Amino acid sequence: MNREILDDRKLLAIQLLVDGELPKTEIARKVGVSRQALYNWLDDPEFKAELDRRIQQRKVLVEKIIDSKLEDAVTKLWELAETTNNSRVKAQVLQYIIDRGLGKPVSKHSIEAAMKQEQEVDRDVLEAEFEEWDSELEE
Repeated sequence: MNREILDDRKLLAIQLLVDGELPKTEIARKVGVSRQALYNWLDDPEFKAELDRRIQQRKVLVEKIIDSKLEDAVTKLWELAETTNNSRVKAQVLQYIIDRGLGKPVSKHSIEAAMKQEQEVDRDVLEAEFEEWDSELEE
């Protein structure tokens, strides 16, 4: 990443975007540009690359923090399930742990909708494949 291309205003805008606390209009105001200028920056490949790089850095950092606390969180959830007198809370905690461990079951409707979407094929794609197949048969 060639950082000379990104001036201080662009770097500040990137940091504010990564922080995710302000709307784009407010970010533009804070860095001293119009909202349209900020949107133009978002279309710039160098700006976008640096923004993506910093977002990825943030995600990696957060994942490391969560991973470091995961065992303690699971232990506390398990203790809650074992010590609570509220059967509803116990059931919810246990269901959450099971869903996280085994994956949350999906409804039949969700599965059927996903299958239908996968089965839909563009007519142009099919015609192109048939034409290619016909030309191969002719050879």
